[in-house]
Amino acid sequence: MFQKAIKQFIITSILLGTVQSATAQDQNEYVAGQKYILADIDVTGKLNFNKETVVTFTGLHKGQQITVPGEEISSAIKKLWKLGLFSDVNFYITKVQNDSIYLELDINELPKLNEVKFVGIKKGKAATLTKDTDLKKGKVVNENLLTTSKNYITNKYKNDGFFNTKVNISTHPDTTENSVNMTVLVDRGKKVKISDIVFTGNENLKNGKLKGAMKNTKKKSPLNPMRIFKSSKYVPEKYKEDLVAIIDTYKENGYRDARITEENVTYNPEKKHCKS
Repeated sequence: MFQKAIKQFIITSILLGTVQSATAQDQNEYVAGQKYILADIDVTGKLNFNKETVVTFTGLHKGQQITVPGEEISSAIKKLWKLGLFSDVNFYITKVQNDSIYLELDINELPKLNEVKFVGIKKGKAATLTKDTDLKKGKVVNENLLTTSKNYITNKYKNDGFFNTKVNISTHPDTTENSVNMTVLVDRGKKVKISDIVFTGNENLKNGKLKGAMKNTKKKSPLNPMRIFKSSKYVPEKYKEDLVAIIDTYKENGYRDARITEENVTYNPEKKHCKS
């Protein structure tokens, strides 16, 4: 006879799926690798889904011939994890009767978002970011949501010139069953300015002409009255557009084969400046 609660892993531990023996009948013992007829699946655990729906998710059905452990259970666990809705997925053998087997699927649903609070930014900006990241009430909170939200917010501020932005997202249980509240702490840091624009190998046009072609990438110059209303922040997308504008300027002046052989941006974190 097999003993109660001895775990038998049927897929890689990364998936965290297990099949365990729970009970055994006196004359009906479970034999590993033997084929059985699936008599029933009992669904237990913390979840809001209809139990029949969860069984449908697994792809298993009564009367199906399966091997335990085997590809059928392994595939079912993979399907459940792939949905990104559950935190724990475990199969147990509850009874073996002749050539029939009874399983229990113990599964826990991931918590859902109740409310999100941004700290460190203005209310209007917080509302925009909440919409952009789709952090709405009822959203399933998993690692993918936390990671993609953090990356989006960080990159959003970097594109606005805040290269030192730090984003921390934490969750804590809400009073509502199986739901959490989220706190998003945003520290933008100081905006990175362009300290200088240097051209190397430019022998045919004046540097000033090329700098003038860069409409969106401007050197920080507080003493220049013409620069008062123009931003000197570094925005990668705009910088790439201005590199194209430099080539266009050369072509407009008859240099059809002009090209940029190398370009780089160096960043000084102490002075919060960059040089291109």
